[in-house]
Amino acid sequence: MSESLAPAVNDLSRPFWNAAAEGRLALPYCVATGCPFWPPAPTSPFRTAGAVEWRDAEAVGIVSSIVVYRRAFQSALAEHLPYGIALVQVARGVRLLAHLEDPEAAPKPGTRVNLCFRRLAWSETPVLAIAPQE
Repeated sequence: MSESLAPAVNDLSRPFWNAAAEGRLALPYCVATGCPFWPPAPTSPFRTAGAVEWRDAEAVGIVSSIVVYRRAFQSALAEHLPYGIALVQVARGVRLLAHLEDPEAAPKPGTRVNLCFRRLAWSETPVLAIAPQE
């Protein structure tokens, strides 16, 4: 049995993955405060039983940290070493993980980056990635 790299898609995360399939970054927002949050939840973390709506978000952020894997964290990625992951702050209180196409040329923490969704050879769904510098 081979290991799957597919994300766990459920009622809470489905809007994120549906937007990703269209190349858009969508986040859950508190209707009362207008604040985005992550991870998705059925109610707002800012208001008791607060309503939630999904909205498109700007696909830019600041790199908080980077890790480069030289040993496979997941066996399904062993043939893709080295691979890198960045923690990117996309909004106040919202940090997402993004794939690094070239971990050896990764942006430094504190760098503003553009994000995009890409289908990689090993991914079954689009992967959030740091967009190449132009």
